[in-house]
Amino acid sequence: MLSIRAHDFFHREGQNLHCVIPISFPQAALGAEIEIEGVDGPVTLKIPEGIQSGKEIRVRAKGVPFLNEKGRGDLIAKVVVQIPKKLSKAQRDLITELGKSMSVENKPTSPGLLEKMKDLFS
Repeated sequence: MLSIRAHDFFHREGQNLHCVIPISFPQAALGAEIEIEGVDGPVTLKIPEGIQSGKEIRVRAKGVPFLNEKGRGDLIAKVVVQIPKKLSKAQRDLITELGKSMSVENKPTSPGLLEKMKDLFS
């Protein structure tokens, strides 16, 4: 019998590898390139400017090799924006200034068409 030991942070679905990557608010807002450990070594993950927490980034051909075929699955990284629990006074002041320059309408949003369709057929 063959058994495969669970990986510390990758979860396999078919030939694709999934992982969760924490990023900072500045990385999410401004975009960044970060290096994560892949199966065969480091992989550069390009985080687009303005990415939202929970979005996935696909890196083609960095997953599990296909058995008896050419090619590989993909690496799919779900980004989670981490909000600091404690801030220094300087950090708090900077965020306060940033907050003054940004506005968000704090109203509930209606579900999108896709979510409405899912609810209809669930």
